[in-house]
Amino acid sequence: MPRSITLAERHPELFAQDQYIDPRSQKRLIPMEVLCLGYMRTGTASMQSAFNILGIPCSHSFSLFYHIRDCAMWNQAFDAKYAGKGKPFTRCEWDQLLAAYGAVTDVPALAFWEDLVSAYPEAKVVLMERDVDQWFKSFEEVVIKPIWSKWGNWIASREPRFVGPLRDVHLRWVKYWMGVHSAEEMRSLAKNKYREHYASVRKTVPKERLLEYRLGSGWEPLCTFLGKEVPDVEFPKVNETASMQEKMAIIARRGVKNLLKRALLFTRASKDSSRSDMAWAASKSICLDGEA
Repeated sequence: MPRSITLAERHPELFAQDQYIDPRSQKRLIPMEVLCLGYMRTGTASMQSAFNILGIPCSHSFSLFYHIRDCAMWNQAFDAKYAGKGKPFTRCEWDQLLAAYGAVTDVPALAFWEDLVSAYPEAKVVLMERDVDQWFKSFEEVVIKPIWSKWGNWIASREPRFVGPLRDVHLRWVKYWMGVHSAEEMRSLAKNKYREHYASVRKTVPKERLLEYRLGSGWEPLCTFLGKEVPDVEFPKVNETASMQEKMAIIARRGVKNLLKRALLFTRASKDSSRSDMAWAASKSICLDGEA
């Protein structure tokens, strides 16, 4: 009887060792070949996997799970572009932040799609789109609810090592790029934002540079567009709603675990401090007794 697939096998990005690399110290390692600009929940994780199979390492929001130090630089990019804090990123900064990637998809990169299209004129653009009503059902379950979860945000506000930095990046694209400040506002504006995004991409990107990739059409159109050989494996299909919800639960558990560790360390530190204070008081008492 075949064994069950483990959590680590289903969600390898959540169990990968963090690289602890300062992105500001990096330089571009490979060319930027593809900007995949479909909205979240339009097959971005499947496209990430497809690009990886084609030998084009692809940045996705999942990539932040094992590059937590990238979060701070993404926040700087958001603050510079949308809040006027600092200098907007140029190709120099993008080459640092995206040094190891030849493709991007999903947020946070999607919130800078115009900047990236301009910074990498040699990169081809791929666009995936779903029926807006079907898309919204998935977007609400997998994006809106977790982002505005009171429990999740409570954990994130108290856990600065993993969940907190991830939350900070996601709240920035929600508030800056989508321009919403509540779950209700996000629900009411999501479909219009979705439609506006696709209209803007089609208006901005020349047709000869753009592939409108139809989900489920397999390798042929993508490989033809990118000039790659068709792999001898099935086109990946990952990140179904149930899988994404399981991923969110793992992240929440890790946040709780980190909180408990911090609480334990604080308790131990408090006890050690109390012991030190008692020892100091006792030594002073002895000194005073000796002087009497």
